[in-house]
Amino acid sequence: MYYHFLKAPKTIKTIWILILSIILILCLIFWLKWNKKTEWNFAIIPHFMLNSEKVDKFYDFLKNEYYSGWEPEKIILISPNHFHTQTKDMLTICKSADVSYNSSTRKLSSELSNFWIKCDKNEEIFKPRWDSLKTNEHGIWEHFQWINKYFPDSEVLPIISPCFQLSAVENLLTNLKGLNWNILVIASVDFAHYQNEQQTLQHDQKSIETLKSMTLNQSEFVDWIDADCPACLYLLQSLASQNWKKAELRYRDSSSTILNQDMWAENTSRIFMWYK
Repeated sequence: MYYHFLKAPKTIKTIWILILSIILILCLIFWLKWNKKTEWNFAIIPHFMLNSEKVDKFYDFLKNEYYSGWEPEKIILISPNHFHTQTKDMLTICKSADVSYNSSTRKLSSELSNFWIKCDKNEEIFKPRWDSLKTNEHGIWEHFQWINKYFPDSEVLPIISPCFQLSAVENLLTNLKGLNWNILVIASVDFAHYQNEQQTLQHDQKSIETLKSMTLNQSEFVDWIDADCPACLYLLQSLASQNWKKAELRYRDSSSTILNQDMWAENTSRIFMWYK
């Protein structure tokens, strides 16, 4: 057969080479699809944007060092439910749509609603606005500009979490465990509030130690983590533990350190962490 192929006209040889090349490319595509590596990565990023340059710097680190210039397939963005504190359920968007706040816009995916996460049917978080949606939830929209800048092709899947209802996490973990994606999970969380800088630093050090310990003890989370959404952190920490990732501190600052004066009751601290 090889001898006859060599004797065949040049046009036929070219056709056969093209056919074989197409077959090889299709085989490669199918192989990549069915052998796709599932990878989970994790980060804690504040939504308090005083000194947004540091937020930009951390996103740059995630893109160019953590991901070596690549982008995750999906970003799960976990935010506290700041304005509906009585809600006990984790929520996501009901239908994929562009979501905006003022000039910040990002398309959010409803894909997590397929994994038994309740969607925002009451339109408390994502409210209709002409042919799109708007949100006042700053735990979500504050990240739009950075995700648009550093991860423009990643699909963003929001989770709005009750702030202190750690029990809401348990059922969700089982549903998310089997996701076959390359995922970056971001917990949009601010830390200690309304304390002088000495107290704030002490509380932050305890929060950092607790997160680095990778504990999943719910009482320790409630007792030792001073943040606006321990449940967001507990969800991220639980998923990180399932994927054998450990927390590393990148930056820590506060209103007081940024402004170089003790802000006391107006103080808010920020902790930037990633997991490896």
